[in-house]
Amino acid sequence: MFAMFKQLFSAITIFFVAVEKVAKASEHLATWSEETAGAFADEARVQRQAKMSAMMRETKVTEKQLAVAKAA
Repeated sequence: MFAMFKQLFSAITIFFVAVEKVAKASEHLATWSEETAGAFADEARVQRQAKMSAMMRETKVTEKQLAVAKAA
């Protein structure tokens, strides 16, 4: 009977260790995806700024004119 309890507690311990490993793995995946999304957002922000600068050079819009247009 004591051997049965020992095996039961051993099985429960192994189960919780496995659950902890799965939780840690999912945390690492979530961290990786968050960092990747941040990198994509930064890259998109830089590309939008470059397009805006190119459009402003192309149309020769000054910062002052842009501020007046935003205010209106």
